[in-house]
Amino acid sequence: MNIETTLKNSFSIWPSLPVDEKRAITQACEVKIFHKNDIIHRGHFDCTGLIIISEGCLRAYITSPQGKEVTLYHLYQYDICLFSASCLLKDINFDVEIACEEETIAVLIPTSRYERLVSDLPILSQYTSTILSEKFSNVMWLLEQIIFHSFDRRLANYLIDQSYQREDETLPFTHEKIAKDLGTAREVVSRMLKHFEEESMVKLERNKIMITNLSALSRLSENN
Repeated sequence: MNIETTLKNSFSIWPSLPVDEKRAITQACEVKIFHKNDIIHRGHFDCTGLIIISEGCLRAYITSPQGKEVTLYHLYQYDICLFSASCLLKDINFDVEIACEEETIAVLIPTSRYERLVSDLPILSQYTSTILSEKFSNVMWLLEQIIFHSFDRRLANYLIDQSYQREDETLPFTHEKIAKDLGTAREVVSRMLKHFEEESMVKLERNKIMITNLSALSRLSENN
């Protein structure tokens, strides 16, 4: 894996950085391999550093006192995981956990090194604020979905989005995984997927969901 290639594709500001600043960021990086189901960040208990995904997928989520998980967003190739350096974000007072959904190769800038980089490079500090704003927007979108939209629409949106991300209409997902991602009970997911199957929008197999009518799902996802 080429660290500089990953940085170039992840940081939109990369082309505008002077050569010495690019070198400083590159030298601060480490390559990490995370395995499926690894918990790589446990809220305020950890301050791992800035994670930049080269290959794979991470899931950011929060957990209720009762143990219920709600997925905030997924992170894919060239996405930047800022909450893994949450100790640098003094105004963040809720715990975000990060789990590995599949084997992931990532570039890590440890917290102490990233803190120095942000101090030395004002443009990097500004870019961090931009990333934080984008993730906050994602969380607000999720909140809007939960409060204002029916579950059938949310599930249709989820299946379409995951199919787009994976470039595949066959999703290797369990009902339990979807329930965690959407913050609901597995039984609710199973009932709605069964309804989708009866309406010929999906076909269900063990640990697998095949989208059979993307147009119908899209129409459902657009309904109020």
